[in-house]
Amino acid sequence: MTALTRRSAMLAVAAVASLTAASLTAFTPGAARAADPVKLEVGYIPILAAAPLFILEGEGWAREAGIDLKLTKFESGPHAIQAMAAGKIDLLYAGVAPVLVARSKGADVSVIANSAVEEMVVASRGEFAKALGGKATAESIAKFAADTGRKVKIGTQPPGSVPDTVLRHWLFKVVKADPANVEIISMGIEKTQQALLAGALDAATIREPTVTVTQKVDPNVGLLATGAEMFPNQPGTVIAVRGPVAKDHGEALTRLLKAHIRAVDQIAKDPARSAKVANEYLGKGLMEPATLEAAFRSPGSKFVADPHGVVPAVEQMMAYAKEIGSAEGTIPVAEAFDFRFYDAATAK
Repeated sequence: MTALTRRSAMLAVAAVASLTAASLTAFTPGAARAADPVKLEVGYIPILAAAPLFILEGEGWAREAGIDLKLTKFESGPHAIQAMAAGKIDLLYAGVAPVLVARSKGADVSVIANSAVEEMVVASRGEFAKALGGKATAESIAKFAADTGRKVKIGTQPPGSVPDTVLRHWLFKVVKADPANVEIISMGIEKTQQALLAGALDAATIREPTVTVTQKVDPNVGLLATGAEMFPNQPGTVIAVRGPVAKDHGEALTRLLKAHIRAVDQIAKDPARSAKVANEYLGKGLMEPATLEAAFRSPGSKFVADPHGVVPAVEQMMAYAKEIGSAEGTIPVAEAFDFRFYDAATAK
């Protein structure tokens, strides 16, 4: 047999093998799916509570789990949930309130895991901070408004968001401030930080790493209320998913939550490593990993993956959201939580 003939024979054998493999794949669709990663588009708010997402992606754990993630940043939960309800993203790391408000309006979305709790604090600076001396009361707020001839300007995220909801709860239920003395200004997270430092706001709802960053820039920034003081067991950031995605990609979601839980554990055990990885997504070019590490170690950082334990506090928050008109109708909170994927991810 000549060299040319042998080469032709080898090519023929290779072609047959290729066709055979293709035929087998056609009749065993599971084999094809196993080789192809599941593509999921994930929205997030640029806050420390979304760090598990950055870690599981940055460490390569999502790819190891056969998942190809596309991350999209949003400036507030309500804006993100609108995109999710429209089918533009599959999953979302954001505050629980906008997710449940959207569900109360008919959106097919569910909470499948938790990420953090008691995130929000109220920070103040400038003349307002000096006047209150770190303690907010209805009387001190009223006096400041009378002395300055204007309302106290407090920045937060849009109505329906967790920051807006817990701020109103703190102001009007805890402090019992007169609404006539307060102006609540809605803006994105980054603009809130900028406005507070620029003196355009008297106070603002912020969370890590913004708390650490603002106090580093201006040591005179003081805290008027912690997350627990604003709203006991304050619900925070969760992971939500669209109904069709939960139906079609249950196994992938379980694998993703295993990676999420692993990331939450790493934050507790190795905040330095976690800060280095998260910095690539959250603060690269804007802050040093050491700043993020300090934020991870802050008392305001409480990462909790288990969604079961947050339900009672979420029920209380949604009741208040309905009271102030942020949520329409009554949605049994437990029905908005789909525990199947978390329970499968943690099954022994």
